[in-house]
Amino acid sequence: YYMVTRKRGDVSKILLNEVDVIILKILDKNKDKISILGLRGILKINALSERTHIDRLVEFKFITKERVKGQNKFHLNITPLGKDVLSIFEKFVGR
Repeated sequence: YYMVTRKRGDVSKILLNEVDVIILKILDKNKDKISILGLRGILKINALSERTHIDRLVEFKFITKERVKGQNKFHLNITPLGKDVLSIFEKFVGR
């Protein structure tokens, strides 16, 4: 029996977790553009946690972050790849 231990500060190489799938689901279902702040209000999570999820989803090209011209605001959009991933994983996530 072998267990991998992580050192302090190490991050898991997880592809998606439940919150990531919920974010994809929210972006897919809402026809209105959702801002980062609006998403935080829906999920009721803190800014640091939300940033971690959004950065991971952007890195894997499941969502895009689009700056609103003239404002310090971003809109989030699900990509076609994100929709494909959502169709596979949403069966496993309740809500």
